[in-house]
Amino acid sequence: MIAAAQERFGAVIDRVRTYDRSLIVIAGALLLLGILFSMATSPVATARIRIDEAFYFAARQAAYAAAGLVAMLAAASLDPRQLRRTATIIFVIALPLCVLASVLGSDVRGARRWFDFGIFSLQPSEILKPALVVVWAWMLSECMKQPRFPGRLIAMGLYFLTAAALLSQPDIGQTALLALVLGPMLLLSGMALRWLFGGAALAGAAGFAIYHVFPHARERVDAFLHPETAYQVGRALDAIASGGVFGRGPGEGIIKRSLPDAHADFVFAVAAEEFGMLASLGVIALFGALAFRGLSRASRLNDPFEQLAAAGLVTLLVVQASIHIAVNLSLIPAKGMTLPFISFGGSSMIGSALALGFCLSLLRDRPGAYLYPRSKRD
Repeated sequence: MIAAAQERFGAVIDRVRTYDRSLIVIAGALLLLGILFSMATSPVATARIRIDEAFYFAARQAAYAAAGLVAMLAAASLDPRQLRRTATIIFVIALPLCVLASVLGSDVRGARRWFDFGIFSLQPSEILKPALVVVWAWMLSECMKQPRFPGRLIAMGLYFLTAAALLSQPDIGQTALLALVLGPMLLLSGMALRWLFGGAALAGAAGFAIYHVFPHARERVDAFLHPETAYQVGRALDAIASGGVFGRGPGEGIIKRSLPDAHADFVFAVAAEEFGMLASLGVIALFGALAFRGLSRASRLNDPFEQLAAAGLVTLLVVQASIHIAVNLSLIPAKGMTLPFISFGGSSMIGSALALGFCLSLLRDRPGAYLYPRSKRD
């Protein structure tokens, strides 16, 4: 019995050694930064909602990070066939939950995206995103192998189905994020540029319609065009400027006290105020390293599905982080978008962990998986 346990443990260790070490280090750094920044934002957030325990959100973020680590390792243990099946099951479950949330979910500032279970809340769209990217990659790769297979039509149909569910909540930001991920995946699958230009024109028309249909979207665009009226973003910019190069110091932030959602949608601004420009650039560098490492390894994979799925998942994480940072810097209209692994939120943490876990599974060292031997690749 002991010998069998040792053999299983040895097999697990051997498999872990095949995971990309750089991606593991990046994930660990982001998780630790998430806990550190939560300690900076937690006292302000708890005071705003009158919770006595000052580090309530920091403690929960640490628990979410632990759960995310488990989810990441579980996802990384899947082989490509298991990954496709798991992603399909998650998508089939999460999509109806998104629709159900728009009807029965908790109302937060006019949006219904969450199920509140008391001790935790669930946002199905966060879990849906990585699963949908894998399903897209599956359909597009089949289209590449069999030109008559309508993989691109299926992928676009799944996007419009998901977009309808998200807009019913409404969640315009997640809808736009998924479009920004699907576009490059379609391009990588060989779709002609004229169709992508047509899709871009359609997206522009959709944005025009959303501006006139959803009042909160119109308000945010108008506030972006007239910055003097944008309170949240103005406070975020003040916090970033106040931090300077080295920051005010942990817990010494002042402007964060008047910044709503400091622990979630504006955690980047709080980090800049307390830890300075160097910390902000460090966060950006980590996501840049994630993009470079993930996409460079994905480009060398042999299998079209694995290549598309890995590239799409990396794009999902990096584009989401870019949107969060761009909002904090007032480069785009305000949108409640979490910073992967760093912003407070259990659903966001699990969704990000699944995305990176799927990447670790696809990008691990396996015989015949890559175009070149390892000695030439790393």
